[in-house]
Amino acid sequence: MKKTLARVLFGLGLSALVAPAVAKAETPPEVSLRSVTALGTGCPSGAVRAIVASDGQYIALVDGALSASAGPGVPPSEQRVFCQVILDLDHTPGYSYAVTNAYGYRGSAELDAGVTATFGVERYFTGELGENPVKTTLRGPFAERFVVREPADSVGPYSPCGAPRPLNIRTAVNVSVLGNPAGAGRIRLTPAWGIEVLRLHWRRCG
Repeated sequence: MKKTLARVLFGLGLSALVAPAVAKAETPPEVSLRSVTALGTGCPSGAVRAIVASDGQYIALVDGALSASAGPGVPPSEQRVFCQVILDLDHTPGYSYAVTNAYGYRGSAELDAGVTATFGVERYFTGELGENPVKTTLRGPFAERFVVREPADSVGPYSPCGAPRPLNIRTAVNVSVLGNPAGAGRIRLTPAWGIEVLRLHWRRCG
């Protein structure tokens, strides 16, 4: 698994060489990952792996796919599924960071008329308020694949200065048949690359 993650980060390094020149924020001299924890109905304990790029600009995160479904005979536990990943990042003091999803998400849904599916991402640092860079609702009839990317200006929230706290990333999918109790639907969501690539945005404290 680590070899796969390393290849992804190596690929990102190559793509940076051919990308248009942009202003690059100062990065802490030392950045590492203390731990990664996952909880939720969509990611059993131990199912998530992560690695930080050597330049401190990206995190590659393997957190799998999320699927939810609803309809006759489908238990309530399958109607709403979530995965909460907790990243405890260690870095040189005096910096604050935020993350964005570099490539977005892809998925598919099949929904009868009146059935809706929602998916969203919430990010927050433990003890702080969160932000929702992605929140989408699909309404049936619907039977398509889709791609969703974060708005370019959705950077945040930033970690508090002087009080290191883990970053929580909660991704959830939900299918509702309230608009058509006899209908059915399903949704599946994955990172666009199969591996979620998080870009780190740094800024100086003070």
